Amino acid sequence: MLRFRLCLSVGCGLALWLFGFAWHQPSVEKIEKRISPHVVFFQEISQEPPLAIQGIRITPGRAVSFRAVLGNDVVSGEGALRGRELTSRMAWRHRALAAINADFFEGGDPLGLCIVNGELVSEPFPGRPAVGWTSTGQVVMGDALLDADLTRPDGAKHPITGLNRAAKPEGDLVLYTSFYGASVSAGQGVAVVLEALPRPLRVGTQAQALVREVRLGNSVAIPPTGGVLVGTGSTAEFLRALQPNDRVVIRVDLQGEQAGRWRAVQEAVAGGPWLIRNGKILTPAEQGGGFNRQTFVERRHPRTAVGRTANGEVLWLTVDGRQAHSQGVSLPELAQIMARYGAVEAINLDGGGSTTLVVRNLVVNSPSDGVERPVSNAWLVYDHALRPMLPRNANYQIEPSRATLKVGEQVRFRVKCDDQPISTWEVIWGSNSVGFIDQWGRFHALRVGRGVVSAYVDGQWLHALVEVVEATPNGNSGDGNQGVSKPSGSGGS
Repeated sequence: MLRFRLCLSVGCGLALWLFGFAWHQPSVEKIEKRISPHVVFFQEISQEPPLAIQGIRITPGRAVSFRAVLGNDVVSGEGALRGRELTSRMAWRHRALAAINADFFEGGDPLGLCIVNGELVSEPFPGRPAVGWTSTGQVVMGDALLDADLTRPDGAKHPITGLNRAAKPEGDLVLYTSFYGASVSAGQGVAVVLEALPRPLRVGTQAQALVREVRLGNSVAIPPTGGVLVGTGSTAEFLRALQPNDRVVIRVDLQGEQAGRWRAVQEAVAGGPWLIRNGKILTPAEQGGGFNRQTFVERRHPRTAVGRTANGEVLWLTVDGRQAHSQGVSLPELAQIMARYGAVEAINLDGGGSTTLVVRNLVVNSPSDGVERPVSNAWLVYDHALRPMLPRNANYQIEPSRATLKVGEQVRFRVKCDDQPISTWEVIWGSNSVGFIDQWGRFHALRVGRGVVSAYVDGQWLHALVEVVEATPNGNSGDGNQGVSKPSGSGGS
């Protein structure tokens, strides 16, 4: 049975009158649910200002592992998603305990450092930090630069400037592997098809490959046992000197801060900017990474962040935004929240409509688009100390099984076992599309439509149907509105 802890902090209600002004401490509700021996899920709800914070705290150990995952396992796929995928689906496909969205992206391309199963898939974005996980269970946080080159048989070298991304029109040399997809377009550049390229291409690798073909433009298939080099502008001339059966040397490394430690990293994702470094909250001027737009830094948005505490715990955190129940936070406010939860190192990840936290295959925050957004990559966690659930004959039900309510109303859901209510601290709650359900089981109707409220308990997933209708003066919300009430600031029991 899972163990949970509730921390409830409610304003004392003390009225302080000063020059005729009444002041009171706004209510803040906090709840924690241990979802595995090394992972705690927490939520914080406040009313003034309206804010919903969800996160998990991970204690690293031999049984804990992380995984970086690409959407649909490729950078550039066919169809409208182009290598993007829902965070919840990535978690489900890879059987993760929990998952969080990761890097900013263009199409399906993560814009910063990405390492998957030991292989460097995407190069760092200058000045933007990443978080990595080593094979020995160490967390690495820092910003590095790509240090890679191609050597021809005549000894001439040229820097490799990119990995698995679209080549820029002038002077770019990009290496593509099967992580990119089935094929790549060389555009107006020169493509060199490589065979027998050793994999994985780890940080610190120097490998030989055999040139199979040199061709101009058009789409080129990426051999599963090799790769493709695409050069544009002056770099195209460098590649044109190669001939079939030539042997080339490819060196892939990172330089800069903690470069040596990145060679041991097995999985990594990136974001930016830095929020906290060496225990210090950074000002916008100190954060770097090109994040200098006032609208991005100072305005309140949904946010995602990752951090490390002084005792080595890993923090994942999401803040809902652009919705009635949660206004979002600025980057300085996000840094303050991470510091309050104990982070001594913290970085911002992609936010806005991408902000998503998944626990036990349930989306536990409220994505601001109203639906979950497909993203380019995600960060997954596993706890192998978690014992498999044994089948039980318990009969669980979620009540009410369906509800209809108006925008702005809320309804309390509960789980029963053989008609006896169980504590909500034994349940993980999640919802999709039309509202937000907190970890007390209170569903908040946010937008018109039909959706599902879900509960995870004792190895089972339960679901209830919800319909949200327009609020009309003196109107009824329809049938099935058991337990519907106006929103209030009171906590769940």
